[in-house]
Amino acid sequence: MNQTFGKEYKLCSHTLIEKLFQEGEKFRDFPFLINYLRLEKPISQKDFSVLISVPKRRFKHSHDRNYLKRSIIEALRKNKFILEETKVFKNRPFAIAIIYNFNSLLTASEIEDKLVSTLIKFVAQIKQIN
Repeated sequence: MNQTFGKEYKLCSHTLIEKLFQEGEKFRDFPFLINYLRLEKPISQKDFSVLISVPKRRFKHSHDRNYLKRSIIEALRKNKFILEETKVFKNRPFAIAIIYNFNSLLTASEIEDKLVSTLIKFVAQIKQIN
């Protein structure tokens, strides 16, 4: 299994990010908030594009925000197969924003455990909608 997390997975388009937050749907699971939007046409070669955010309102120091973002990216890199192996995304790609929504720092292993459980619940909800 390829465990890279290259540029093709990253959501960079400003118009698409605006559309994601205005028209997208929300899924909450502690400590994450996931905004997602089903796209009409693919923006990259992959089935999903991801934006990761840690609010400045909750963490004033940039080193804390950067630590959390790096931990989330690393956990997503190791466990992206949860999203890739689902047949739900094969029809139309998704734009996904993962927002860390908790007031205190967690360790990298705790973030990975919670992100895996959140992704599993998210995929189950998407399968129910379809």
